[in-house]
Amino acid sequence: MTPHPRAPDPEGLNLEFYEHASGGTLHLQQCTACGRFRHPPRYRCADCLSAVYRWTPSPGCGRLFTWTVTHRPYDRGWADDLPYATVVVELDERVRLLGAFAGHDFTVLHPGLEMQAHVDVTTHGFPFVTFEPASGPAQTRD
Repeated sequence: MTPHPRAPDPEGLNLEFYEHASGGTLHLQQCTACGRFRHPPRYRCADCLSAVYRWTPSPGCGRLFTWTVTHRPYDRGWADDLPYATVVVELDERVRLLGAFAGHDFTVLHPGLEMQAHVDVTTHGFPFVTFEPASGPAQTRD
């Protein structure tokens, strides 16, 4: 039996990100002074240096920036999923978010591909961000 994947052990602002995601909806940190979104979460806005922020729900729409395909397990908990792709998507809020590609046909991946985020809160025991092409579900394994 394959062990469970290592769960993140967040603290500080990362903990806040995961707490908001635990409801199944992606939230991004947003500066209340100038409105800029930021990720990863930070204590001050890079534009106006304000320390005041809120967590704003995001529809999770964006474009594929880059990806990598993993063929050997870094964490044995993911061994049954090999090979898998990890993607970086630039969301419409102009932040980049890391997640898992929700398919197995890596030939569909190309820079600029419109993607849609989903937050899975049940499969792994922690909020897990996945992306699929916005045009429809990615091909999945049998």
